[in-house]
Amino acid sequence: MMRTMKSVLVVVVMAVAVSAGAFAAQTCPATGGPCCMAPDEGWITLFDGSNLDQWQNARNPEAENKWFIEDGCMTNKEHANNIGTKESFKNFDLKLEYKIVAKGNSGVYLRGRVEVQILDSHGKEHPGKGDDGAIYDKFVPLVNASNQAGEWNTLVLTYKDDVLTAKLNGNVIHDKQQIGEVTGGALPGGVNEAGPVMLQGDHGKIWFRNIMIRPCKAQ
Repeated sequence: MMRTMKSVLVVVVMAVAVSAGAFAAQTCPATGGPCCMAPDEGWITLFDGSNLDQWQNARNPEAENKWFIEDGCMTNKEHANNIGTKESFKNFDLKLEYKIVAKGNSGVYLRGRVEVQILDSHGKEHPGKGDDGAIYDKFVPLVNASNQAGEWNTLVLTYKDDVLTAKLNGNVIHDKQQIGEVTGGALPGGVNEAGPVMLQGDHGKIWFRNIMIRPCKAQ
């Protein structure tokens, strides 16, 4: 009887170890990198094409928000405000789609302070720190993965602590890049403080759709 119980205990311990290993090996479907959340948690929809209830004027929540819905997409009036989520996030997986006009210029600010640049950079052989997919004025994208103006682009990323991994249209553009400081146009606060997802709207025309986020569990 004692030997049987010991055998059962060994099997249970091995099962737990395998389970723990499987959890540790979880990857983010978005980036292919380490997932920053427990696998039993899902995506939160920030914009599904029906309303802007989770968004506000990023720099002045009491001011007019010059964004609206057009054909199921979030878009801006010319030289509108930056728009941000009402909720703040620190560690997360994020995915969204965007489309720009020719010579368009916008950006996605993570925590409201680190800008992933959006620019009409299709076909540029050697993208720089201000081109599409760059961490603005800090890090160039590893490849130019931008589609032509007028076509949809898919951006997916994982941002945990000070490390960012991102894909644009299925191509890795930042691989475990360490982020040490905010970029230009940042909201007040430190680079590692929680903040909103902010979309730049004070330059050219831009469209966003299918915006979803998966926050990490609190440590």
